[in-house]
Amino acid sequence: MGCSVTTIAEAPQDAPYLRPGRIGGLALRNRLVRASTSETMAAEDGTVTDALVRFYGALADGGAGLLLTGHIHVRADGQCTPRQIALHADRFIPGLRRLTARVHEGGARIFAELSHAGSQTMMPGVTPPAPSGIPSAIYPGVPRELPAAEVAAIVADFGAAARRAAEAGFDGIHLHGGNGYLISQFASPLTNRRDDAWGGDAARRGRFFIAVLDAVRAAVGPDMPVTARFGLRDSIAGGMTEEEGLARAAALTARGLDGFEPSLNLMASYRDNIRPYVGLGLARAMGDLVAPRLWSAPAPQGYYRPLARALRRVAPDKAIILVGGLRDTDVMAEVLAAGEADFLSFARPFVREPDFPKQLAAGRRGALDCVSCNICLQHDGYDALRCWRRDKGDLLRHALWRMRGAG
Repeated sequence: MGCSVTTIAEAPQDAPYLRPGRIGGLALRNRLVRASTSETMAAEDGTVTDALVRFYGALADGGAGLLLTGHIHVRADGQCTPRQIALHADRFIPGLRRLTARVHEGGARIFAELSHAGSQTMMPGVTPPAPSGIPSAIYPGVPRELPAAEVAAIVADFGAAARRAAEAGFDGIHLHGGNGYLISQFASPLTNRRDDAWGGDAARRGRFFIAVLDAVRAAVGPDMPVTARFGLRDSIAGGMTEEEGLARAAALTARGLDGFEPSLNLMASYRDNIRPYVGLGLARAMGDLVAPRLWSAPAPQGYYRPLARALRRVAPDKAIILVGGLRDTDVMAEVLAAGEADFLSFARPFVREPDFPKQLAAGRRGALDCVSCNICLQHDGYDALRCWRRDKGDLLRHALWRMRGAG
């Protein structure tokens, strides 16, 4: 286990995920992390709403140690979906300060995930910027190629957003460097066809991520934790290799990144990252009306464990936050006991059960309730984040929504 993450109090030996730990100098009450998940709950202009404060308050009250926000855009042309949180101006600070205060009242800590969507945007009437004019494999439209001066300006925008996040009371910064957004686009030879200071070989493709980290670190100082969702390799043939990703991770480690949440870089489909029906047996699928499981094989639990092991080799002293299909307490304990990760990160399970950490602390063991049907994520940008299986009426409303061709 990385020496930057240490046990600061004892907990039952059969529940290592309940033991406190640290990322950098920040103490966390347990090893359970709410992964970044878009909320579609901000106001149209990106300001915090009462619904967002209630949403994050419930997660904090539910017992998670650390909350990672949904991706927050650092610049107006970096917005991915409607009603996404914004932090490209000081006027957004008061609302976020109210949100972080509520999280701290519930005993949790919270990092701001900072992002620029690049070519991956649903926003109408926008020609998004990107390293090169290469369309996303997932989102429609052709982006415009960024001039070098504007690349430098976006780097500065990340730093300015980090400064605002610190002023708003966030406990750390989480950079979105995976899953096809702008940092990933600079990192991949498939979407970065430049031949200047920002592209042309592996070292120059990695410069944008390093420059963003340097700008953020300069803005928040040496003591605030800075972590990243990190795309270790592309899932598309001819893209960024794991070897290139590991070299980039080593460079980020040397520049002061405190932790990694490993994921994919560019993806051919959102299902490459958000894999359906994780560990879901047929009997349970039928009990929860998950009919597609009849003809779909379940994804394995902990599907990013190989990426976590690889990152551990090049960043042995940094926090490894494992995301990707953790659904059973035995698997959770096994990952931590093996030293493959220091923290466990969950997206969809927290949508279904915001309080599952509190239930685990009360002695619950076995499978979490989430069946990884991905309905919650299909409504990103259309409806506020929620589990559509808790209420069978919501399942019917979802079916009608899909019949109308939405999503």
